[in-house]
Amino acid sequence: MLTLGACGADSSANLQRVTGRVIVDGSQSMKPFNEKAVKAFHELTGDSMTSVLASGDSAALQRLCSGKVDIAAVTRPISSSERSACAKNGVDYQRLMVAHQAAVVVANRSLDATCLKSSQLDSLWKSGSKVDNYGQLGSGLSPAPVSLFGPTASSAAFELFTSTITGAAGDSRSDYKSFEAAQGPAFISDVVAEKDALGYFDYAWVRDQLAQVSTVAVDDGSGCVAPTLATIQDHSYQPSGPLYYYFDRATSGPATAVGTFVEVTMSNAAAFASNYWLVPLTASQIIDERVRWLRETDRLRATERYKQNKG
Repeated sequence: MLTLGACGADSSANLQRVTGRVIVDGSQSMKPFNEKAVKAFHELTGDSMTSVLASGDSAALQRLCSGKVDIAAVTRPISSSERSACAKNGVDYQRLMVAHQAAVVVANRSLDATCLKSSQLDSLWKSGSKVDNYGQLGSGLSPAPVSLFGPTASSAAFELFTSTITGAAGDSRSDYKSFEAAQGPAFISDVVAEKDALGYFDYAWVRDQLAQVSTVAVDDGSGCVAPTLATIQDHSYQPSGPLYYYFDRATSGPATAVGTFVEVTMSNAAAFASNYWLVPLTASQIIDERVRWLRETDRLRATERYKQNKG
């Protein structure tokens, strides 16, 4: 069911008067979430022209900064060169966190790997790694032959894991069995079947099958942190992070199509994420993000004026 939050939101009747097309582009992993937002926007406003593309993070941000799309839905922060491009073209972008992502590390139950240091995962997974036996990682790990499983190189989980663990997006060994996002159950089945299996995958795609394997805590120097909903939402589990909407502040104020699209999305962000393969924001995170956006785009004052006029 479509809902509109009460925290500074315009009334649904006021939002229904908004017209205009919105173009959303971004990560493939966020496409189902974005498509649900488009459907909700259509149900509210009657718009049938809004569209969702999945050109990837870099292409989406480039197109946002050149004025070719309205919203970039991405899995990483904007880069310095992209910020410069936006500034050059007069795009005063605003960023909202809309969900979370995580690359959960798992192992076969027979493999004694309850917690691994970030440095151990780096040594194991980085490009050119010569580790072929878990015992080479130290810490009393079993001297079993390495048997690795993970997502394809085109996935958001791959980019997230390599960015946070091996230090650079795409820096990974390639001698592992890879799976597409929708093959999460097959990934878990293979980890269960291989007694020396260790790997990582997009948390949202395997969260319902995690009881079949051992989840591996990660120690980034502050102690072992297990992958749970709470540690993903507060990003204390290292291979986790936020998902963002970037859009031009000037186009998202009161009575704009982009602003209404963002309002619809944020009002339903938790449900959209939970049902469409992402990790939801907490209730307090949603409030914080929405209030900041409303204040920065003058929507909060506009709503207050609207209520006064109606009164």
